[in-house]
Amino acid sequence: MGVTVERAETYSRNRPSHYSYKNLLADNASSTNIESLLSQSFPTKIWQSWKDDADDPTERTVGFPHQWRVVNPDWRYERITDGNIDAYVQERFDGTVLEVFTSLKDPILKADFLRYLILLKEGGVWADIDVYPHQPIAKWIPERYRDKVDLVIGIENDHHKQPIWPGSPYSVQLCQYTVLAKPGHPAIKTLVNQVTDNLQHLLHSKTATPGGGSSTTITFEDVMSNTGPLAFTKVLMDYFTEVTGVQHTGDELDQLEEPRLIGDVLVLPKDSFGWLPHEHTHDKGDPMILVEHLFIASWRAGHPG
Repeated sequence: MGVTVERAETYSRNRPSHYSYKNLLADNASSTNIESLLSQSFPTKIWQSWKDDADDPTERTVGFPHQWRVVNPDWRYERITDGNIDAYVQERFDGTVLEVFTSLKDPILKADFLRYLILLKEGGVWADIDVYPHQPIAKWIPERYRDKVDLVIGIENDHHKQPIWPGSPYSVQLCQYTVLAKPGHPAIKTLVNQVTDNLQHLLHSKTATPGGGSSTTITFEDVMSNTGPLAFTKVLMDYFTEVTGVQHTGDELDQLEEPRLIGDVLVLPKDSFGWLPHEHTHDKGDPMILVEHLFIASWRAGHPG
């Protein structure tokens, strides 16, 4: 996608005390233990966000929220709206996370950050408003992996062992528009810390000076690298490397045909979360296709690049 990022390549896993999240599961050391997480069940809750709680959020997503409930009748559905988004975070987080979140004015940066906070604190499924469910969530994890998984992610793009972005070490882009997680997963904790740092630096860099020394415009690259798929992919690749002791770049996921377990993370083939009709890989209705993303990308307006 033509994204070049420099500062996203480095970060520390040890965060200062001012991160002190309110009632955060990270305060419980056992929640970072894979064995402890594996003993827990995935919360049966589906999360989305939109400007309001209308049944038909946009013309292109008519019925989507309802369809999530139809396909998953035993799962609770909850939508965060623009009107209660700050209140939701204020009740669950404090310190730098809350300060950064409530200072955000850009809707897509806020929506990206929100999904990570929800997955960390609540767990369950996050799905963007323009994601359509084709299969019940209960079918996302094959039986042989049911007691081995704490996090389920998919591949959005596969560049077949070529850099997914110019200068990037990764050949796949992992999708963050649909994720299934248990609360307190260590990779999501790291992601929240990284995004918090990214946004602090970004907001500082976008502060206008009397001499006009910096631009206040949030670009496409700003979103991708600070809160979007690039940031998400980097943290997950680092996590894979940490839990396996082997460097991961995405090359090992090239043309993945079946779900692959890496540590406690289940990586689904591209067509499970990233299927596109024009690629003619599977016909609609194929059980391989779990969700369909329509890529409304309303946020692109006003984000040049």
